[in-house]
Order: sequence, then structure tokens, then C-alpha cells
Amino acid sequence: MRTRALYALLIVAAGARLLLAVGAMPPYAGLDEAWHVARVAFVAREHRQPNISERSIPPYIGRAIRGEELPAFGETRAVRSIVDRPFVAGDLVPYESPNYEAQQPPIYYAIAAKLAGGSAVGELRRLRLLSALFALIVILAAASIGNRWFGTRGVVVAVLIASLPTWITLVIRASNDAMACALAAAAIAVSACHPERSEGPGRAGGAAHPPRFLATLGMTAAEALLWALAIATKLYVWPIAIVALVFWRVQRGSTVRIAIVVIACAVSALLTMHYLSAHTHNAFGDFGFDAPAHHAAPRPIAWGQMAKITIASLVWTSGQHADALRPLAMLLYVIPLLALVRLRRSPYFAAAGFAVAAFALAQAVNAAAFIRQARAAGLALPLGGKEGWYWYALAPLVICVFAKHARIAALWLLAWDVVITEVALFHDYAGVTSPGGKNVLFTWGPLHAPFTAHLANIGVGPLAAHLTALRIVHIAAIGVLFALESSLHDRHAHIGAAADANAA
Repeated sequence: MRTRALYALLIVAAGARLLLAVGAMPPYAGLDEAWHVARVAFVAREHRQPNISERSIPPYIGRAIRGEELPAFGETRAVRSIVDRPFVAGDLVPYESPNYEAQQPPIYYAIAAKLAGGSAVGELRRLRLLSALFALIVILAAASIGNRWFGTRGVVVAVLIASLPTWITLVIRASNDAMACALAAAAIAVSACHPERSEGPGRAGGAAHPPRFLATLGMTAAEALLWALAIATKLYVWPIAIVALVFWRVQRGSTVRIAIVVIACAVSALLTMHYLSAHTHNAFGDFGFDAPAHHAAPRPIAWGQMAKITIASLVWTSGQHADALRPLAMLLYVIPLLALVRLRRSPYFAAAGFAVAAFALAQAVNAAAFIRQARAAGLALPLGGKEGWYWYALAPLVICVFAKHARIAALWLLAWDVVITEVALFHDYAGVTSPGGKNVLFTWGPLHAPFTAHLANIGVGPLAAHLTALRIVHIAAIGVLFALESSLHDRHAHIGAAADANAA
């Protein structure tokens, strides 16, 4: 019963933090958000997916990108009170230009299209709330993984994911990232918590108990479906699937289970590649693998600049406003977190390590593709291959490295979450900072007191006028969550000590 209370508090804390981000963001402020919404709108109206070359951006999104009506904050950095009005025919057609987000697999856009229409503000709010729902699934899946390997401490440490500002940037905007992260997290949780053991169905030693057999079969079907859907949603999920191999080995997975999941993943990958081949210029849909558009004299690659962008966007993906933590602030933020990391020999940490290594290899291949393009086009800085924020797709798997010192990690991450969000980001949204205000922490400034930014007429919402209340709920729920977990831990320790005394 008390474990259920932990999960309820986890939902309250994470939900408040997610609504804080959803409520504060101005129109189309997330990374590439305007183009993702444009594709959703196209699918909703045309009932099909666009290809990479056809015109598919509706006029209202085109105007936003150009900084006109309801300007895209991610492109213009404009601050303007939101005016919500219903769509008219001229908002939707004729389409203005091709959309490079046509490079994405179709599954998210087919689902999100059900939420399109009405008005630009209403549409964007619904899409962001859908992303928030997916983000909450990520945190609950992480809690399930943590509970499996670390007990109740693993449940509470999952709430720290919502205090990673870069993760918030990745998942809370309208895009396919939150859905991909949710499916991957759920798939990892099912693989990690699968009931199969060495004495399971198909093993020597007698037939399995029917309910156990049905539970194992159901989990195998769920595992196959979740991995297949995750692979069909976003390219960067593919290397993460290696974690299933580690858990299969530990659980001595049956040949039938492994075959079902592998076949489902292979079919999903092949169908996705077939779709992308038909709608883009290559089987991965990643324009880094396209043939160079033109040829020019090669220039030396700006390796240092690539590394700087990757690291800066890994620490905090500021995105639309070009703000970022300065090097000293990055060190102050990251080094204590690294000191809190604790690893040990266990299947969980083996799976996390293999996933990180596979993801690093995939990102290196992606960077190499863009570097090849840059050399052919005579560019010093490749157009892609430096996306540090993609690494946060691994958050539900690696967050338990803080389980040993979860309280200290929570205090540190919460403090920095407030500094980055309420001291910097929200004031950037409000338009009261600039590159001329450099300070010891941020490349934009000046520094402002937290909880003083007014975003009620700038954020899309909902609850844009109640951001401080949401933050208070977030912090208070985390405090109660850790207090309850501590009482559970002490109670279990007392019971264990009493049992040992009785045995003696």
C-alpha cells in the first residue's frame, strides 16, 4: 500500500514539473517544434504522410516561422501576448514549402493528427500535453526499473529525471521525441522485469504452472510490441535495444521469447526503412546520409566547435534563445553529480553500460555522416551530428546511478533546476535578457531573482499564470516522497533486524 503511495507522490511531483514546462513555453519555442506541428497539421488535413520534397507547411506555421502572427519563439525570439483565434481556410492551405521533418517515421504524426485543428494555440497546447503524458510514462517506467533493482529507493530516484532541464527540453515540446522515449522506457522496463526464469516455460524440470505461463507469454508479447513500436518511432531508439540482450542473458531467456522479440524488431525496422526510402532520400530518413547538395573545396572541420556545441547542449539544451551555461557553471553543475555516481557489478549496470556504448557508437556514425557532407559542401561546421540532447533518451536507464546518494542528488538537481529555469529560462521567455548581459553562470543576462518572470500572456499554457504554485507543489511532493521512502526503509530494516534476533 505504501509503495502505491510512493508512485502517487511520484506522479504528483513529476506532473507538476511537466505542467510547469508546458505552461511557460511560448508558441513553438521547442527545438524544431514548428516543423513537427506543421507535419501533424498536414497529416490531419490530407490523411497521409508528406514526403521530403513536397510542399507541406500550412500558411499559419509559415507565418509563425517568419515572425508574423503567433510568431515561432524558437525562430524569432519575439515576445508578444498570445492571441487565440479559430482557424480559417487561409490558415491551412495552400501549403508553402517542404518540411524537413518529413524525414521522421510516421507513427507519432498519425496519432497526434487526432489532436490537430481548432486554433493554433489550442492545437499546440493539446500536442504539448500529449508530450507531457508520454514524459510521465518515461518517469513511471524508470521507477519500475528502479524498483526492480533497487527497491523503494529506485522509485524515488526516478523523480530526478524531471529535474534535468535538457530532458525537459527534449520531451515536453510537440514532437515525436516524447513518444519515442516513452516507448523505449516502457520496453526497457518490461525487458528488465520479465517474469521468465530458468525454470520457466520450455525449460527442463517439468511444465510451468498455467498462470505463470500466461503471465510470461503476455509479458513477451508486450516486450515485442513495445520494442517494435519504439523502433518505428525514432531512429535513436535503435541502439538502446541492446539492453534487452543483457537482460535476456541474465534471465536465461527462452529461445521462443528471444525469437519473438527479435523478429518483431526486425520487421519493424525493415518496414520503417521501407517507408523512409519512399518518403525521403535514404533508408534512415536522416539527411546526414543524403548525397551532398553541392560540391566545393573542402575546409578543415571545426572539431572544437562541434565538441563545444555537443557538450553545451548535453548540459543544458537552451534551444531557441541561444542562452547557455558558461564553462565554469557547467563544471559547477556536472562535477558534483559525477562524484555522486555509484556503480556496482549487477545486470542493471551492465545493461546501462552496453546501452551507453551502443548509443555512443550510433552518435559517432551520425556525426561521421554529417562530417562527410560538410567536407563535400565546403563547410567547416557540419549541419548535424552534435546533438547533445539526444543522450537524454537514456535517462530512464541510467538515473539509478544516483540511487546510493539519492537525497544529495535530489537537492543538487533541484537547486540547479530552479537556477536554470526560474533564474534564466523564464526570463529569456519574457524577453528581459540578452547576449549583452553575460554573467558568471549564463551567456545571456543579467541574472534575475527566481519566480519574478511574468509569462501569463506569453506561455501557451495551461496554468501559465500559476507557475510558482506548480514549482511549490513539485518541490513539496519530492520532499514528502523522500520522507515516505525513508520511513519505509527504516521499517524494513527494523523488521529485518527483529527477524535476525528471533532466528538467533
